[in-house]
Amino acid sequence: MGLGIPLTDSDRWPWLEKLRELLRQSIARKENLVLACSALKQKYRDYLQVSEEISWIYLKGEHQLIAHRLEQRRGHFMNPNLLRDQFETLGEPKGNVVIVDVEADPTTVVQRIRDKLQI
Repeated sequence: MGLGIPLTDSDRWPWLEKLRELLRQSIARKENLVLACSALKQKYRDYLQVSEEISWIYLKGEHQLIAHRLEQRRGHFMNPNLLRDQFETLGEPKGNVVIVDVEADPTTVVQRIRDKLQI
């Protein structure tokens, strides 16, 4: 991604396997875990849904807003030229998902998530 080359499904699966195992271990230990990842496609989210205990939070933002924030980052692996591909690959989650607009500042976004999850 740092080179500006989009990841393929075959690039993503080993990473998703590691995340799935991390989720399983956390659930087995009865630990709370916040796992932040793109999981752009529904099939990725289905694969990661190893338990009904998992809640999905969809941080939704407009392309222009995300592009602006990405341009402000320094030292991040994500090449800004890949953002269009990320949006084209994204299949917005449906069903039991908490949707939070990311236009607000991070503190407000976190509070909205907590409110919706009632924690």
